[in-house]
Order: sequence, then C-alpha cells, then structure tokens
Amino acid sequence: MAKNWLAYGMVVFTLLIFIVLRPLPMTYWALYAVLLAPILSLLLALGGQRGFSVLAKLGSNYAEKSAQIPYILTVSNRSFLPFPCICIRFQVSAIAPIFDREEAYIFVPARKNSSVTAHVSTDYRGSYQVAPSELFLYDFLGLFRWKKELPQALSLTVVPRVHKLPSLPLDAEKHDAATMVSQTPHEDYSDISDLRKYERHDSYRKIHWKASAKRSELISKHFQETELHTAFLCIDNSSIHVPRRDALILEDQMMDALVSVMEHCTKLGYSVALDHMGAYKPEPMANFGQLFQMASHLRFDASGAFDTYLTAFLYAHRAHTNLILFLQDVSPHTISILQSHRRPGQDVIVFHFGVVDDEQLDKLQQSGITCIDFCNAAKKKRSYIQSLFNTPTTDPKRKRDAL
Repeated sequence: MAKNWLAYGMVVFTLLIFIVLRPLPMTYWALYAVLLAPILSLLLALGGQRGFSVLAKLGSNYAEKSAQIPYILTVSNRSFLPFPCICIRFQVSAIAPIFDREEAYIFVPARKNSSVTAHVSTDYRGSYQVAPSELFLYDFLGLFRWKKELPQALSLTVVPRVHKLPSLPLDAEKHDAATMVSQTPHEDYSDISDLRKYERHDSYRKIHWKASAKRSELISKHFQETELHTAFLCIDNSSIHVPRRDALILEDQMMDALVSVMEHCTKLGYSVALDHMGAYKPEPMANFGQLFQMASHLRFDASGAFDTYLTAFLYAHRAHTNLILFLQDVSPHTISILQSHRRPGQDVIVFHFGVVDDEQLDKLQQSGITCIDFCNAAKKKRSYIQSLFNTPTTDPKRKRDAL
C-alpha cells in the first residue's frame, strides 16, 4: 500500500510541475480528477462492503501426520460493485499447523464468489485450530484497506501413527496363543456395577429396560468386566511445561506409543481400558477403532500432580493383572510409588519418554516392572522389518509374521 501512495504522490507532483511550467485548463482538470479519485475510490469501496462475507472449510477434519489437507476460503460478493483486491495472509509457523503459502490475493466480481485454496499440514499429533492470520479488503486504487473479520477457526485433528511392537509381557500371553486369539473378551453379566446412559457401541443385552422406562431414555447396565483379558492403560496427560515444539514432540511420541499398544493388545484378544487425568470410570473396549478415536482427542492440559493420580490408579486396580503406564518422566518419587503399590503377580509395564538414569531403570526392573523406551523399540522393529525385506532369501512366512 505504501508503494501505491508513493505512485499517487508522483502523479500529483508531476501535474503540479506541469501547472507551474505551462498552466493550461486541461492540466488543472487533470489535477482535480487525480485529487478526487481517492475519495471516489474510498466511497465505492465503503459502499460495497455490505455485501462482503467469507466462508471457510477443510477438506477433512482428520489427517495423518505430514498429510496435506486443503483449506478452502470462499469470499462472497452480494454487492453490485466488485471487490478489486482482497489479501489473505496465512500463519506460517515452524510448529503447527503449517500452511503452504504465506498470502494470496483474489478479485471478486459483482454478485460472484471467489475461492482460494491453501494446504495445511503438521508433523505432530494433536487438535489444532486452523484459520488465516489476517484478511484485508482494498479500494480500487489500493490506497486504503480495511481489516475484515476472519472466518471461524476450524478444528483439525491430526491422528497418531500406529507402530508395530514386539511382544509385551502380558499375563494372558502365558496361556496358549491360539486360545488367546480365538477368545473374545466377555463380561460377567451376573454382576451389575453401575447404570449409565446408553451409548451407540453398547449391545441391546446391556439395556436396563425398567430404568429406561422410568427415565424415558435408554439406560445401559455397566457389568463387572472379567479382568483376565483386560489391559488397563494409564497415560500422564498433565500439562507439559516446556517450549511448545518440545511439548508437541513429547505428546506425539506418547500418543504413538498409546495407540500402538492399544492395537497390539486388541489383536491379542484383550479389552483395553484407557485411564487418564480427567477420565471418569473408563470402560474396557475391544474395538480398536473406538479406542483410536478416543485417543486421538486426548489433550495434555490436565492440572494437578500426576504422581497423586498414579497412586489412586494403582490402588484402584490392585486386583487387576495387566497394567501399562505411559510416563512423561520417571522420578525417584514415581519409582517409590510403583514399588510400594505393585502387587505380586501383576504385570506392570512402563513406557518412559523422558531422560531416565540406568540406576532408576534397574530399580524398576528389580521390582519386576518392565521398562520400555518406546522410541528405541519402534526403531528396532522398523530396522528388523527392513532387514527382512532387504534379504532376498528370507522366508515369506517370516515377512508376514513381522508385519
């Protein structure tokens, strides 16, 4: 816009020189026209703003990491005057989400619509609000501009990535593997522990018809789940007080580990119960799709001390066999909690993501608690699969089992 004002000033200055050197009526009329042009352009632009509206939409509300999702911005002009120039600036960030362009300029004819498309992507799992950073409307001469209201921010959920994991030391794996695969998680229908509102994934067998008739809505029975084939997962979703980029990397690694363990357990025939700060009576599920959806929307913004929550979790599940923990950090206090609350016969697995001393890991291992560095485990699994496929004489059955 500064360049436009400079060009306009040069035109006025040139006409003034002509008037001084050769004062003709035509030169005076030209100067008057040039001086009135900005006022006319301003009035026309102000009159056309009443028909301005903008609408945004995403190609999808869900995306895989690094996938490009189209962000389409449509500007509608219901006025009889055109919009000569609309500038849309996108927020280009090194963190997330990332637009593939910094700005765009569009022309909108009278009574027409014009659209501009930018692609957004991110390398980290999470829920993000996607919107342009600024939107400006210019007059016909480009001397004035107005900052217009941005469209409502759209929600984009970037889902975690499932990795293949080696075997986990779960209790039911001590049994025959063939029996495990054929078994389906079941519930003890003789023990009703709670009543709650009906959910879509509930079977009709769970409906409590008398309670539903009294309340005029479907009520489900919450039965006592048999614990033998249930894995109880607990993740530290407390707020991460580090720079935003480091927090995103940590969240991303923890959520990849969580969904990978979920898939691993459900393939073995387990039901999975996901517990975290802010959860209320998590119900075991055997459907990995439902578990994946639940995990995709998990937020790391819980307040309070996770060690306190971990103590309550271990106490509540003291009679259960398979406990899997996802910890941001392993402190000496965390180790003492695990050592004091672990019961004999429990298979407790700890996925750790912070910097942990070998001495701390040895203490947990000596207590019968399995510690896994997820990043190294996933890398080793990928390297093993790559080595299989890079070896021409490898047995095809081994390749299938690895996948």
